[in-house]
Amino acid sequence: MPILDPLPITVSRPMVLLRLGYRHPSQVPEKTARLIEEIMRAGEALLAPKAVYGEFDVERADPHVTVIGRALRATSRSLHERLAGCRRAVLFAATIGPGPDAWVRGLMDKEEMTRGLLADAFGSSAAIALGLAVEAVVVRLFKDQGLVATRRYAPGYGDWALADQAPLFSLLDASRIALALTEDHLMIPAKSISGVIGGRGA
Repeated sequence: MPILDPLPITVSRPMVLLRLGYRHPSQVPEKTARLIEEIMRAGEALLAPKAVYGEFDVERADPHVTVIGRALRATSRSLHERLAGCRRAVLFAATIGPGPDAWVRGLMDKEEMTRGLLADAFGSSAAIALGLAVEAVVVRLFKDQGLVATRRYAPGYGDWALADQAPLFSLLDASRIALALTEDHLMIPAKSISGVIGGRGA
């Protein structure tokens, strides 16, 4: 399974502002704007974005049952519909690294709540940017095969069980990029993403 390390991402200021509920820069108080710039500079130095992905066969065994890579068997109507017409799919897992999580915890422990909330918004924005970067890689991969990529979809979306993170991580051997799962199938580090992108005939 290919590993992308590093996987370059760009965290834009508008993306961070949207996470904070600001739709226009003019809405941001001057003091807050300066603090956001400070947080973005500090956060960018902590990013260590990387990803692992693999291409697998897709089987549609029974109505609303999807099998990916013979090991991930999902009884999800929404996933079944998302991968309609796809015989191949890419599973992926990616992370911005442990640095941002530790940074946010440190700020909160010091009761620097405003900085902590801004840092968390920056980390969430970085995870969104990470997803866009993964999508771009898969779009190019499928284009070379004459396929059109679907939008990414992840365990926990719609009716796709979060527990399916386990076979997904196993298929990819996600520990190779220092990704792990809790007993509740949440990702560690927290600012990480996983999912599937189908390849449909053009």
